[in-house]
Amino acid sequence: MHNFYSFSPISAKIAQKALCSMLYEVSTSPSPGLVSPVSKGCHNDMDYFTFLISTSSIAYYLPLFIEIGIKCEDDVLKSIREVGKQAEEEMLRETEGVNTQRGLLFLIGVLCGAAGVCIKKSLAFNRYNLSEQCSIICKDIVKNELLNIDRTKKLTNGERLYLEYKVTGIRGEVEKGLPTVINTALPSLEDALNYGLNINDALSHTLISIMSCVEDTTVINRCKMQGIYTMRNLSKKALELGGMKSKEGREFVKYMEDVFVKENISPGGAADLLAAAHFIYQLENMEE
Repeated sequence: MHNFYSFSPISAKIAQKALCSMLYEVSTSPSPGLVSPVSKGCHNDMDYFTFLISTSSIAYYLPLFIEIGIKCEDDVLKSIREVGKQAEEEMLRETEGVNTQRGLLFLIGVLCGAAGVCIKKSLAFNRYNLSEQCSIICKDIVKNELLNIDRTKKLTNGERLYLEYKVTGIRGEVEKGLPTVINTALPSLEDALNYGLNINDALSHTLISIMSCVEDTTVINRCKMQGIYTMRNLSKKALELGGMKSKEGREFVKYMEDVFVKENISPGGAADLLAAAHFIYQLENMEE
C-alpha cells in the first residue's frame, strides 16, 4: 500500500485551501437555519466553536486525500473512505459525538482526491477537470450503494431517504460531477464578487442560490419534502429581490433566518456545496 501519510508541499497548499473553505462556510452570515458566529441556527447541540473544533480535527487528513489522488492507481474512492473514516472518528472524539461535518468530510475528501488526480495527470485545476475527476472517482456509487441497499442492517440517513424519496443526495451530486456547484454555485459566487460584495456577503448570496435548487437531504431528513419546498420558494423570492445585492433582498434573507429556525429547516447539504464551490474557486485562482 502506498504511504499516503507523508505529503508534498503542493498537497499541503491545496489542503490549506480546502480548510479555508470549510472555515469560510461556517463563518458566513446570514445563513438561514445554519450555525454561524452569530447564530446556532436550528441546532441545540452545536455552535460556531463546535465547528472550529471539528474543522481543526479534520485538518490533518486533508492533504492525505490529495496524496491518495496522486499515488493511488486503483480504487481511489475506497482509499479516500478509509482515511475519511479515521477523520470522522477523530472529529466525533473532539466534538464529543456531535456530527458536525460528516457530509462535508466526504465531499471535500473526494474533491481533494480529484485535485490529486489532476496533479498526477498534469491537468489544470479548473472546475471542468475537477468535476470530471470527481465523477470518475465516484463512478457507479449510486448503483452500488443505493440501488441494492441491504435493508436488514442499520440504514444511514442517505440510504433511508433514497428508499423513501428516491433522492440520491451527495452520492448523486459527486457521481454527476457536482452539477449544482458547477452550474449554480460557482457562477453565483463569481457574479456576487464581481458585483463588489465582500466575501461574507458573496458567500451568503451563493448559499441562497444553492438553496433555490438543491435537493438537500439534511432538510428532507428534518422536515420531509415540505421543508424543501419552503426552502426553495423563499430562496427564489430572496433572489428575485436581489439577494445580498439589495437592501430588500438582505432584509428578506434575515426574515428567512427566522422562518428556518421556526420550521427546523437546516440546509446542511447546501452549506457543504457552498464550501465545495469556494474550494474550487480558490484552486482556479491559486498562484503556481
